[in-house]
Amino acid sequence: MKNFKVIVILFGLLVLSLPCLGLADEEKKEGVDKSVKLERIVVTSPRTDEKLKVEIPVVDSTYQVGATVVDVLDTMSGIDISRASLGTPRGSMVKIRGLGEDRYIVNFDGRPLTGAGVYGGYYVDWSMLSLQDVEKIEVIKGAYLAEYGNTLGGVINVVPKEPTEKLDLRIAAGIKAYDTYDVHALISKRTGPFGIVVGGGYQESDGYLRNNYMERKDISAAFSYYLPEEGKIKIGVRYNEGEYGMIIENKKDFANYDSSYPESDGGILIGPGFRWQEGTLGNGSYYHKERYEWDVVLEKNLFGIDWEARYYLNDEDRTDYVYEETSGVLVMERDAPPDYSWGWGFKGKKIVSSHILKAGVEGNYLGYGGTTYKHKDTTYLGGWFEDSDDKHELSKVNSAFIQDRWSMLSNLDIYLGLRVDDYKGDDKDECEVVEDTPISPKFGVFYSPISDLETFITVARAVNFPTLPKYYWYYGGYDPETVGIDRKALTFEDSMQYEIGGTYKGIGDTSISAKVYHYDIDDYLRWIFGTFDFKPDRVIYNIDNVKLTGFELDIDSKLFNNVYAFANYTYQITDKEGDILDKSNISDEISELPEHKFNVGIQYKRDDGALARLTLKWVDSREVPVNESDIEEMDSYSLLNCIIKYPVIKDHGYLYAGCENILDEEYEESCGYPMPDRMFYGGIEVRF
Repeated sequence: MKNFKVIVILFGLLVLSLPCLGLADEEKKEGVDKSVKLERIVVTSPRTDEKLKVEIPVVDSTYQVGATVVDVLDTMSGIDISRASLGTPRGSMVKIRGLGEDRYIVNFDGRPLTGAGVYGGYYVDWSMLSLQDVEKIEVIKGAYLAEYGNTLGGVINVVPKEPTEKLDLRIAAGIKAYDTYDVHALISKRTGPFGIVVGGGYQESDGYLRNNYMERKDISAAFSYYLPEEGKIKIGVRYNEGEYGMIIENKKDFANYDSSYPESDGGILIGPGFRWQEGTLGNGSYYHKERYEWDVVLEKNLFGIDWEARYYLNDEDRTDYVYEETSGVLVMERDAPPDYSWGWGFKGKKIVSSHILKAGVEGNYLGYGGTTYKHKDTTYLGGWFEDSDDKHELSKVNSAFIQDRWSMLSNLDIYLGLRVDDYKGDDKDECEVVEDTPISPKFGVFYSPISDLETFITVARAVNFPTLPKYYWYYGGYDPETVGIDRKALTFEDSMQYEIGGTYKGIGDTSISAKVYHYDIDDYLRWIFGTFDFKPDRVIYNIDNVKLTGFELDIDSKLFNNVYAFANYTYQITDKEGDILDKSNISDEISELPEHKFNVGIQYKRDDGALARLTLKWVDSREVPVNESDIEEMDSYSLLNCIIKYPVIKDHGYLYAGCENILDEEYEESCGYPMPDRMFYGGIEVRF
């Protein structure tokens, strides 16, 4: 690592300076009351960067049958959802301000879930992120915090439940249209220094598209030992298993058209790719996957510093089964493990007078397993069918950060941060070695001119390194130089991000928040996939510049007693310059983003658990490039949903029912894949 010494220096600052600050505090013991008062002012300050973190409890979302983290995020401002079916994975399913999962971080309990994304795998498989063991979702839009790196869009942090002093045992079951079933359970208990949280779930669905069935199981266990005088050791494991039908293209002009299913595009959902020499994808084609996620975390307060050390491992296996439509024969069976990633982290946090200091180092390493072809029938299939070896640690990112949140005045906070990331793309067998070590400064001002108004402005440099698929296909895909088009050397995406906004709470029990942001991204990595214009059907290159600009408005209000309402509006536009392969200039945008979007909702909620909620979502029309010379327009749509929950046994039993797409709207979130019509669901939950 050519500039690893920078990381060592920052780590040295962490190790040397924070203990010294702790000793300095020891010398002020006589002023304990004054120190506590200062800490209380800092922690509860309304103008800090923490106000830009949106926290969403998930308790009510667990009553949506088959719900995942995606359903919790569905009605947020600045979030775009692009599902292709009922419970089936899809790439770029969740976008933050127009940026997909390859450009932001998804964490579980503070550690990355984002995988390698190879072999048709997904950077994040949202279909497996069930909710029974999840307490809340934290969303940080933008990359203004030095603590988080290799991101342009921000961070989605899935926060698990912690052990409860009182035994918490929950069992729930539900049913929804298209033979969709959901059963999940949770047990949580702390006894003395020991705590445990165990959750599990089972979901299945016949699906509404052709061959779109799904079955998934998951179980999680987290064991905690609470140390004397603050701190704990936590060991966790999550296991997911799923079987997913590959969606069969179903068009009226096809000989094998099945009128019992909607017209839709198809998708094998996995890779490496292959081509049909004879025949087509048939009923019964599916893939089976298993994923383990291991975690060890140590938290301890020493020398007045809150320390955190962690290690994690993601290990995912997958087996594909492909059948031909007419003959029904198995034409391919293979093992293609799409993810083997691991990492570590070490952080320290210290409150000193009016400063909250935090620093840390971390390493994240991505790789995947080797492909093994157990069966292939070249009568029907063409392509490259050679076994391959495991390739671990192909992408290595070692990082360090330091940040300070300073309450300069009673109504003014200053945020300063600095981050360095050392990246190495290291597939010597297939590609060139790529190394970069950018340094990213961050700055923010949080000011409260009057008691009910909080304002902020942030400026930050943010970088995002090539994912493994982009890194590989830059060298393994089509080379534009063969037709005389120069392509710059593969490099990371380099962004300057600017955001300004505020929150006003001076109108009763109402909060109004507005934000304007502008991202100026150099060397945006463009991926053209599935086109015969570029052999072997994909090409990776850097666009000179991409700009994303948006406005977000959020209103939350308590209307009266137990009645609450919310509304939000999102406006977003994109622009690009220097796209060397967009010869026809069919679009100056970079993705199928709606320009306008809003959500409104009203909710009645009592302390005994009774709930009634009605939400309306409207999404503007979108223009989607389908190849290098054509675009397709997706219509705008409105989506009205409702849910009712009622306690039939106080504190112990609940019945719930709901309806999705009440208006029976015909709509698409992803081009070529119609979403379900009106769906009713219901279920029961029992607590002990």
